[in-house]
Amino acid sequence: MIDRRGVIGGGAALAAAGLVPLRALAADGPVVNHIVVEDGRVWIAAMVNGKGPHFFIVDTGGVLSLIYDGAAKEMGLDPVQGRQMVGVGGKVADYSWYSAREVRLASGTRFTNMLFAGMGRKLGEAVGAFGAGLFTTYDSDFDFVKGEWRAYIGGRPDFDGLTRLPGRFDKGSGADRIELDATIDGHEVQCIADTGAPGLSLNGRAARNSGLWESDKPYAPARAFGIGDGEGVAARFYRTKELKIGQLVFNDLMVKVSAPGTLSGGGQDGLIGLNVLSQLHLSTDVSAGALYAARNGMQAPRESYPLSGLWIDEVKGKSVVGDVGIGSPAAKAGVRTGDVLVGGDFRAMLRAIGGPPGKAVSLKIERSGTQQDVSYTLAPWF
Repeated sequence: MIDRRGVIGGGAALAAAGLVPLRALAADGPVVNHIVVEDGRVWIAAMVNGKGPHFFIVDTGGVLSLIYDGAAKEMGLDPVQGRQMVGVGGKVADYSWYSAREVRLASGTRFTNMLFAGMGRKLGEAVGAFGAGLFTTYDSDFDFVKGEWRAYIGGRPDFDGLTRLPGRFDKGSGADRIELDATIDGHEVQCIADTGAPGLSLNGRAARNSGLWESDKPYAPARAFGIGDGEGVAARFYRTKELKIGQLVFNDLMVKVSAPGTLSGGGQDGLIGLNVLSQLHLSTDVSAGALYAARNGMQAPRESYPLSGLWIDEVKGKSVVGDVGIGSPAAKAGVRTGDVLVGGDFRAMLRAIGGPPGKAVSLKIERSGTQQDVSYTLAPWF
């Protein structure tokens, strides 16, 4: 399997080789580009306006492609008039917008006048992300075992050995994202197939309809982030028994659930992320608006969550407990929502409550003007 260095190396070869017409490349089969799954993301290399190669993330859940503002200026991208977008918390995001005269992948695949929304920071080593259109413009394969994205310019000849998943292309978002019908512990949901998301997640509407948030199930506090959301919205990690997509069944997964009342800009219930999708060979049938899949033999790593079970916020210079997970070590030690952690600044408190299983945590909390000491040991609890 190719690694991330191999992906960028392929892009470097492209810089020296020059452009090959896409139709010529596709004459004897699909156009092949190298991809790699590392650090919970799908990576691909590209030249932009003749500069690079640069890393990009492949984000099938994105309605648009993104680029770091600093990189856009360095590459000489033209600023253009764009539009506002609504994020997970219902807040509006204002972007700078750019047009790239040419984007080329290592195979010679060429996109002209490609539109990007600007962002204020890099995505790690990546300068940007390619949205859903990369995968849904042509019949395409994501082969995570071989590390290939294959595009069939004249259409995929057949889908032998693959199963059509229940779902459709989402036409209402400005990009052909893939919406899948699934059940999570028997609760019916419609979720976007999102290689840009690390795992399974449900938005506020699905949280309300499923009853998860009001249940007494163990959970770990978290935050859900997306475009236009600033500090994000309150969320919780729960463990599911079963995710079912057609004939495919996945057991013992974490699901991040946003607080009821917090909605996304779309009509879906959530996202099916890379920890599920990377276990599948994926193929799109563009004419039918369908996604086909088969197990590829890969196993997703077991997901983790913060082992204290605490979420703390910095409020007027104080570290205030915003949520305490049911069944968590902190809850069993008697820590409550609204308690103030004393004895250090906010970053020091974050370090104090974090760490691996077996770490001993000692805290001083203040409640109603009275201080007391609490202690517990970090350990998984669900």
